Amino acid sequence: MESSKNLKIAEIKGEVMEINVKAKILSLSKREVQSAKGPLTYHYGLIGDETGVMPFTAWSFPTTVRENDVYEISKCYTKSYKEKLRIYFDNRTEFKLLTETMEVKRTYKYYEIKDLNLNDKFVTVEGLVTSENRREYEKDGEKKEVFQYILKDQTATIPLSSFGKKLEAGKYARIEGARLDEFNGYYRLNMSDKANVEYINIDLKDEEKIMDIVNLRGAVGGITVTGFIINMGEKSGLVVRCSECNLKVDDIRCSDHPEAPLKYDIFTYFTIDDGTDYLQVSAGFEALKEIANINREYLDNPQRPPLKKEVKEKIESALTHHALKIKGNLRINNMGISLRSTEISAITEDLVKSLKTEINGGSN
Repeated sequence: MESSKNLKIAEIKGEVMEINVKAKILSLSKREVQSAKGPLTYHYGLIGDETGVMPFTAWSFPTTVRENDVYEISKCYTKSYKEKLRIYFDNRTEFKLLTETMEVKRTYKYYEIKDLNLNDKFVTVEGLVTSENRREYEKDGEKKEVFQYILKDQTATIPLSSFGKKLEAGKYARIEGARLDEFNGYYRLNMSDKANVEYINIDLKDEEKIMDIVNLRGAVGGITVTGFIINMGEKSGLVVRCSECNLKVDDIRCSDHPEAPLKYDIFTYFTIDDGTDYLQVSAGFEALKEIANINREYLDNPQRPPLKKEVKEKIESALTHHALKIKGNLRINNMGISLRSTEISAITEDLVKSLKTEINGGSN
């Protein structure tokens, strides 16, 4: 039987069957999946030492292992998964807790915002820092502050929260060591005061970039696509909401706020095709009001409340059989990627011809 090798993270090259490492647990998460034998729970995260960082997957994991502790880990192996080398722990792997501290050398892969994906938790990104907000929160009885921004590069946008470190809004920054997370279907970046921030003299051109649907990957914002609607949802049209919580009301009153007055709103969902692929899109009042010519006065008119059939016809007439340009934010769930639209508009005749050619497979 092959003896185990004692290796540093940076020394691990390719797939190795028997290795020992001394490393710090940097992040630790778990997930439940369905297998032929029933539910199966595995752990995953990052380990690191003074030479580098590597992702891990653990099919068997001691309950005593904790983040930020240093361990001597024996009898593990590496394997390539989705073109990325990972270290694997199984029921043979042994963890010995060490009392020493360890300064981890982190290396972060650079991503354009549109290409961010959860395979890499810590990343390097660049972009224009915009939309500063500040809020306070309490942790361990101590008041702390977080600064919230929108980071924008030439491909997309993403929310960025900076804990304890105020960034210079309006400047283009390169951020090394931001953590990528997903919340409620949307990607977001978080950074601590340990992240390295460098300001770069770059003038970001405010040019609209139209994306091919087939190339959309992560749940980022600031996305623009074009195409034709191939299917519109049956429940599109007029909806009723509670004026207190803004949730949709299917009964005569809101169950949580029975005394609150109701208000009319509009909503639609549809499928758009640009010739490269198709995408599910949803849109509310702000995205629809211009193209469907429906204003708030029309919806709130007490003398003539809006009619469901009339509203649906307005929306269908504005959207179907037209080439559209749609801006919005991507969201990811078990069904895949969808787009929550913030703006819908008609596009030029030249772009219509180009879209028809692409959808028809290049024929005129």
